[in-house]
Amino acid sequence: MSQPIFVVGTMRSGSTLLRLILDSHENIAIGEETGFAGALAATKQIPNWRYGGEWYSRLGWSEEELDERLRDFYGPMFERHATSQGKARWGDKTPFHSWHMADLARVFPDAVFLAISRHPAAVVASLTKKFHYGVEEAADYWTSTNLEVLRHGKDLGGDRFALIRYEDIVGEPEPTLRDLMDWLGEPWSDDLLRHQAVQAAKGAPRLVDGSTSTRAPIDSARANAWRQILTTGDQETVRQRTGAVAAFLGYDAHDASRCADLTSVPPEPRRRLMTGDGLRTRHRSWSPPLALAPQDRGVVVADMSVQDMARRLAQAEASLARVRSRPVVRASDAVRRAQKRASLPNLAELRTAARRSLRARSQRRPPRQG
Repeated sequence: MSQPIFVVGTMRSGSTLLRLILDSHENIAIGEETGFAGALAATKQIPNWRYGGEWYSRLGWSEEELDERLRDFYGPMFERHATSQGKARWGDKTPFHSWHMADLARVFPDAVFLAISRHPAAVVASLTKKFHYGVEEAADYWTSTNLEVLRHGKDLGGDRFALIRYEDIVGEPEPTLRDLMDWLGEPWSDDLLRHQAVQAAKGAPRLVDGSTSTRAPIDSARANAWRQILTTGDQETVRQRTGAVAAFLGYDAHDASRCADLTSVPPEPRRRLMTGDGLRTRHRSWSPPLALAPQDRGVVVADMSVQDMARRLAQAEASLARVRSRPVVRASDAVRRAQKRASLPNLAELRTAARRSLRARSQRRPPRQG
């Protein structure tokens, strides 16, 4: 099998459209989201246990040996899917895999990572409308996820990472996808431009992840649809909270169809793909510098069921109660309460001091004249 392709990016970035396009190529099979990297990460580090990150070393296993076993387990699952489609190359598209790129890169050392970005206002508008995010929360999610993707992309380099923009795909589909095929090392296929017909012919469901229609053609009009959804105030909030990263990705705050060139300087030919090497060059020359520090992932997966969220909340509350019931915690709480009481003024002492102050002031008063 050829190099796996991992498609990453924020939710509502157009990653499903990109997945459908790639899956229409005669050599590439990318099915619906699997989220398998969550299971992979949990295997490498057992959740909710102090020794969870070293369990395999207790058996004399190295991380490299565990990675090889994980590759042998997960790889054939995707390979069988690709073979069933008559294709030689497999991939996966799951937005929250943006936070698992380092693990995936180690387990699959020949894999490539294709990130898709979309104008922050478009992503925010979709998240607020579909998943009931707040505007600030959605904007912060866009920023942190894209920073995480860029950080890993910079580390991976040009052979293993490339970034493509949704606006370039829908605005200039053929030249953009030709750039992409060149980078992937795949021959051009006209099927990429008619994914809706290919998906219909193979019997794909009409609606897939994110309620994306497999029958809808590429449509440039969707690039600026967010203008009818976000208020002027919302748009300003998005601009303030995403501005630095949005500018780095070449976005105009008010018009998603006006994207700056990421990779070349006129009169060089315009390219619509920023590889890891191009990212490094852009980052070195960018002013003011863009900090690509590890990000905190503070977002619940949007497709989690209400029942799952309720159960997790109950489990968290029960765990917190158990922690608080431990003797060492109770003793610590008791010490803090005693310290707090000791720091509060004694009410009786305050009253005595007040009386003394009043008596002293009355004794200093001059006698009244008769």
